[in-house]
Amino acid sequence: MAEEASISRGRFIRLGAALGVGAAGASVIAACGGGEQSGGGGGSGEEESVGDVGGAPEAGGETVAQVESGAAIAQESEVPQGSALEFTDEEGGQPAVLVHLDSGDFVAYSAVCTHRQCTVGYSDGTLACPCHGSVFDPTNGGAVVNGPANQPLPEIPVEVRDGEVFRA
Repeated sequence: MAEEASISRGRFIRLGAALGVGAAGASVIAACGGGEQSGGGGGSGEEESVGDVGGAPEAGGETVAQVESGAAIAQESEVPQGSALEFTDEEGGQPAVLVHLDSGDFVAYSAVCTHRQCTVGYSDGTLACPCHGSVFDPTNGGAVVNGPANQPLPEIPVEVRDGEVFRA
């Protein structure tokens, strides 16, 4: 005779939430390039990357060089609308991401999550953190769409001149 297991409604909801968060986290990690990366940056190989997500090309398969104020980040044509390109910002050598919005505008943000400093990745029009699930809106000043982060991503000023995107 089979014995029925009883589970409280609250425990069932918590289990479902945990499974949903796990599945969502796996999707974000897969979308953010959670697999191994190739390329010769000369680094330890443990560097997280927002890299080639959303169809964005990387310069030679690597992070674009450190970009100082007034320096070009990329050619406009290198970053199709609705995609992103990673680069290293001059301030502290931190990872950053240049986003070519569907509107045609370019914006850039620190790629360091304001919650626990994991590297965010661009996917489906948002910047998402694979560590704890925070999601940021690049069309709205890097605002938090989903926590646990409660601060927006720091914006990096950019301008477009003569077919190139520059760090302003």
